[in-house]
This record gives sequence, structure tokens and C-alpha cells, in this order.
Amino acid sequence: MYLEPHSRLLIADTTEVLDAFLDNGLHKEYEIYCQFPHSCQLQNRLKKISPLSVEFNDGVIISEQ
Repeated sequence: MYLEPHSRLLIADTTEVLDAFLDNGLHKEYEIYCQFPHSCQLQNRLKKISPLSVEFNDGVIISEQ
């Protein structure tokens, strides 16, 4: 993940923390790094909501671009 100098990053260490970030709309303002591998279920959910950027520790990145 390449971060711009003005970027803000949140770190999710569990899927529950990621869910809280998403439920609170933080995915629109912050880039998120997940300390766990992606799952198809999460990947599908993230593609529907177009987050700024979510990267999983297995290298999968889902972003609005």
C-alpha cells in the first residue's frame, strides 16, 4: 500500500473492527489496512460500497478507483 503524505490510515486487526469502520462510514474518509486475509464475502461487500481503499495482508486491495 502506498500512502500519500496527507493520507490517513486505520488498521483493522479483526473482521469485527473492519465491520465497525464500515458501519460508521470511516471507509469514505480513511484508507484501511486489514491484518487478516480477504474473504469472498468481505470482498463482495466492499465492492458494493466503494471504499477509499482497503488492503488485506494477503495483498488484495479494494478501492474506489
